[in-house]
Amino acid sequence: MAAIGAFVAGNKEIVKFLKYNLRSQIFAKSLPIAFVIGGLKRLQMLRDNPEHKDKLWTIVNALQSGLKEKGFSIGTTESPVTPVVLNGTVGEAAALSKDLRENFGIFCSVVIYPVVPKGTIILRLIPTASHSLADVEETIAAFEAIKGKLATEEYKKQELALAFGE
Repeated sequence: MAAIGAFVAGNKEIVKFLKYNLRSQIFAKSLPIAFVIGGLKRLQMLRDNPEHKDKLWTIVNALQSGLKEKGFSIGTTESPVTPVVLNGTVGEAAALSKDLRENFGIFCSVVIYPVVPKGTIILRLIPTASHSLADVEETIAAFEAIKGKLATEEYKKQELALAFGE
């Protein structure tokens, strides 16, 4: 049950400065009450309705096995969070995530360089118990479409058009 948090990355001098000058901000904040209440509610729902967890795993297994059957790499995941590893540039990642959102109604987070090596894109899908097997089929079909567009360099052409103001 993810909530909120943060980290700081920087050279030693910056981190040391922040560590000693922002002590009141380190480990001193509690979660906002809305997050606490939401977390408690989700825990109660899991206790009272275990079928939600079973449905979630039905959806997750259908999504992950369906993507693998279609030749997608999802790495090694043991959680509902489903990474889809593709080859492409940062610009292609932006174009394909926009395509997924606007033309297929699928929202997913994108992981790009420098988090992953240049030339790699990871799309993170997070299925829920609210999704249906029809949603899974629609998602797999959408991913087949974007995979084809990556192969024909359609997203690269969009990236270049944007770069040259076309």
